Amino acid sequence: MTSPTPPMRPTYILADEATVRIPRDPSLLAQAERIAQGYHQCQAAEASQWLKQGLAHLRKGQYTPALSLLQQALQSYRNMGNKESQAKVLLTLAHLYYRVADYLWAADYGRQCLRVARELGDDALMQQTLGHLGNSYRHLGNLQRALEYMGQSLTMAKKTGDRPGEMRSLNNLAMVYRAKGLTRQAATLYEASLMMATTLGDRTTKLQILQNLGNTYLTLREYAQAIDCYERYMAVSANGEGAIDNRTTRRVLTQLTLASLAIGDHNRAIVHLQHHLSIACALGDTKGAASLLDDLKRSYVALSEARVAVLRTEMTSI
Repeated sequence: MTSPTPPMRPTYILADEATVRIPRDPSLLAQAERIAQGYHQCQAAEASQWLKQGLAHLRKGQYTPALSLLQQALQSYRNMGNKESQAKVLLTLAHLYYRVADYLWAADYGRQCLRVARELGDDALMQQTLGHLGNSYRHLGNLQRALEYMGQSLTMAKKTGDRPGEMRSLNNLAMVYRAKGLTRQAATLYEASLMMATTLGDRTTKLQILQNLGNTYLTLREYAQAIDCYERYMAVSANGEGAIDNRTTRRVLTQLTLASLAIGDHNRAIVHLQHHLSIACALGDTKGAASLLDDLKRSYVALSEARVAVLRTEMTSI
């Protein structure tokens, strides 16, 4: 017969045994804190360098190395729990993907940035991110989401008194309305944004709005208003500093010619065709120049016919 197993007894360790004594040397704790702080500073410096290099590549249009460096910086800032820097990198990544027309990823990073901005309570960052999301969803064809985000961006700009932000939101909101086919409402929003751009002296945005507004009036077949916008664009463009965007200028001149011909103003059409022809010749665009010469010939013929018609009318009325 086996004897019963003796009950398990707890093993007691005396508190004063050397094996369980915890060192209480303050110098060791201070040393550990210095090591941790040094590591954190090293991480922060490394992340900052990645961000700086990523932005440099982005400015040069080198998107692949920029993306790699920015994602490294983002992961590092996440490890450190630095939400302010996370938000900055997230918005930069959103803009990078927007620039390369990858709007799904642009919207994804935009949503991540918006969450962080809300956690931080950063109204300016929220306003900027909402506008980015509105533009991304407009390109994705989700106009209802675009309208919601852009409307929130406008509301936030008004709330914080951000006049440039309000101007940009009105301009972007007009693009959404135009994409939805609400052309008249788009023209009203463009006009409001144009007034703000003029007041703020924002030449770049003013040029963009004048072109968009001219296109909108052309769609509405309000040719006189379209001509006014396009000619104001040409005046502002000519009087400003910096390199001339010949591609956009030529596009505006083409629209100006169409609007002038639509109202039978052949003199105006000829002036703009001659301007366009001089740019084409300067750029060595022989094909474009030949096409413009044909347009000029037709305009001169139409002008002569119009003058003859006027003379005949005057002769018959005598």
